[in-house]
Amino acid sequence: MKYFNQKGETMATARKLSEATKRKISLAQRGTKNSMYGQRHSKDTLRKLSSNNRGKGNPMYGKRHSAAARRKMRLARLKFHDQNKRTA
Repeated sequence: MKYFNQKGETMATARKLSEATKRKISLAQRGTKNSMYGQRHSKDTLRKLSSNNRGKGNPMYGKRHSAAARRKMRLARLKFHDQNKRTA
């Protein structure tokens, strides 16, 4: 959900939100107050979303994670799997 100021700018381009404001927005959108609560996207909408995120539509298209970023992801994955071992 985007928030606009009087000039029509998104809040991200106008100024940074305080942590308190972010929390208020987060709480206001939870549960049944969220406009998408209980809704499902149609198959056509899911297809459109999928096709728009392919190729050049994908924000990571043509980019690679740095070695440091890959190392951080690897360590996070190892920690997650270590803490969530299967017992069966």
